[in-house]
Amino acid sequence: MSLKHRSIYYSDVGLFVLLATPILNDFVINFLLSFGNSDFYTGLSRSAVVSFVGIAGVLGLGISILRLKIADSRDVVLISLLVKIAAACWLLYAYSQGISDAFLILAIADIYAAIMFGIALIRRT
Repeated sequence: MSLKHRSIYYSDVGLFVLLATPILNDFVINFLLSFGNSDFYTGLSRSAVVSFVGIAGVLGLGISILRLKIADSRDVVLISLLVKIAAACWLLYAYSQGISDAFLILAIADIYAAIMFGIALIRRT
């Protein structure tokens, strides 16, 4: 049984709920940074990171819910593919900067999701 590409939309909703919720996003950030260098995550830097992650979480949550509510199309799948590739690039960049090894795992997950979207595009042709 293979993973259906729409299940990725549901997993994105779960992730973005965590990132959009103020107390939970701080917990997630602390967890991710516990695998690497978190020296910068103090004081005003911590507040800025939590705020930006919260804003990104709210935006991502809205888009994830929207993807679930609209009819699936080649455009939606293609945009999802491009978003996953861009997210994987940013996560690989964060990993390459030595921020946290956890970003490599997240990048691999996004690359896997991009592959699933690519397969979905090919199968619908």
